[in-house]
Amino acid sequence: MRLFVTSDTHGMLQSVRNILKNIKNIDYIIHLGDYYRDAEELDKEFGIPTIYVYGNCDFGDKEKYEKIIEVAGKKILLTHGHKYYVKFEKSIIIEKAREYGVDAVFYGHTHVPLVYRAGDMLVLNPGSPSMPREGSSRTVSIVNIEDGIIVPQLINIDDMEEYIGNKKSGTKFEF
Repeated sequence: MRLFVTSDTHGMLQSVRNILKNIKNIDYIIHLGDYYRDAEELDKEFGIPTIYVYGNCDFGDKEKYEKIIEVAGKKILLTHGHKYYVKFEKSIIIEKAREYGVDAVFYGHTHVPLVYRAGDMLVLNPGSPSMPREGSSRTVSIVNIEDGIIVPQLINIDDMEEYIGNKKSGTKFEF
């Protein structure tokens, strides 16, 4: 199972499009809020099943601010993170994820990429492909789930776009 995880696109999708055109075998696109309509647009454009949650810049049904999904036998909490004050501390979101009994929590909001383990739970923030903060690069994440193991990889968009610009036409970027 291969997931493409992004957040905080804020209506700026060209870099995400470039990457999705050049990565193969994506099973799901996951968008963690702030411009959920971008997720709907990617779903239509690429035909890859897309799962999204709302962020603090999205307005609508309160129930869409977080979801728990199960993929490849793993439960993952998807949330934008603003309701858990992730800009200031991570303990609240980790506590909530433990309450839910998930294997991983994916969140956005900070625009800063982060991957670590809190005990046996994976914590992932893919950063932002359009508006990075705190000196970070423009990033997204690829998450592979195989044999019960969740393996995240952060992708630096500038490095990826440089590769795409130098490659032969028609080839796909592989991880």
